[in-house]
Amino acid sequence: MLIRDLEQLVEGQELEAKAAQGRGGRGELPASFFETYSAMANTDGGVVLLGIEEFQDGSLQVKGLGDPDQVLKTLWDSLNNGQKVSTCLLASGDVEAVDVEGRHVVRVRIPRASRKQRPVFLNGNPLTGTFRRSFEGDYRCREEEVRRMLAEQVEDERDSRVLAGYGLDDLEPA
Repeated sequence: MLIRDLEQLVEGQELEAKAAQGRGGRGELPASFFETYSAMANTDGGVVLLGIEEFQDGSLQVKGLGDPDQVLKTLWDSLNNGQKVSTCLLASGDVEAVDVEGRHVVRVRIPRASRKQRPVFLNGNPLTGTFRRSFEGDYRCREEEVRRMLAEQVEDERDSRVLAGYGLDDLEPA
């Protein structure tokens, strides 16, 4: 995804923009970033742009981050704190500070968590800290969704295992 084509980008299932200005306007990682991280990791992955503001009409505008290094430090410190986030899925190449229209923006590519890594949750509690992404929103998972994710961790190849004693003749045509 090229940020220079900002006028063509729209928030949705796989893209979230956060102004991330903080109190002093120098840039701060918003607390809502982690809900989006959990939601994207538990769904299909996606990209978060920090330093980009979304307006009511859906258009995006570069705000920039006055201190992107501080935002990056907070991001990495939090992702590697097991009390904040259950697992860090990001590699160094997934986080990048870029220049857009002469301003600093941070792009974070969040991969989809594997079956064994899900649920990705916040604050030490999967039942209250697990989110999923739908359209352009992050939604807290219901308890039964979280329990299903936990159950699916146990056996990774459940759908691909060959069953002894069965052949193609046992399948019903669609």
